[in-house]
Amino acid sequence: MKKKPEILMHPNIPKPLHEVNPRSIMGQDKWDILRQEVYKSTDYHCIACGVPKSEAKLHQWLEAHEYYDIDYKKGRVKIKSIEPLCHYCHNFIHSGRMAMIIGKEKTEEEVIEILEHGFKVLADSKLECFSFTWHLATKLGAKTYNVEPYKQTSDFADWDKWRLVWEGKEYPPKFKTYEEWQERYQ
Repeated sequence: MKKKPEILMHPNIPKPLHEVNPRSIMGQDKWDILRQEVYKSTDYHCIACGVPKSEAKLHQWLEAHEYYDIDYKKGRVKIKSIEPLCHYCHNFIHSGRMAMIIGKEKTEEEVIEILEHGFKVLADSKLECFSFTWHLATKLGAKTYNVEPYKQTSDFADWDKWRLVWEGKEYPPKFKTYEEWQERYQ
């Protein structure tokens, strides 16, 4: 199995496309079949850090994650593949969600441990990280192992222009406006 630590560099999914994903499109039964195939494809190892699921931290299972390209100017998120991740690597990528659940679903100490795990994987591969993840880590006092954030674009498509592109089809935002998104998440 060839590891893909670069998956940990992924930015958070843009807010207009929160809750728009293959699982919600396919339905849980088809998603479960797909994710089991994905786990098997790496002999049940995390694609980012390489840990076998039986040795993964906190939970001894894998989680399926959409590996995507984002065109911020056009507002398109194209899913390239679905990849198996351990719980720590998966949460590291979803740092925006993780920031919202501190003190609810995860303690600050758990979040720091997850962040340090991801930053160690990035440091070992000499990779950069998503800026929000770096800022969250420094705010919480987590070790970043000298990993630096990469520059991001400031040229974003309007909310209603965003689409998830998967298997040749485009899916619009679930939330019509930022205010509607805010009601749900804040």
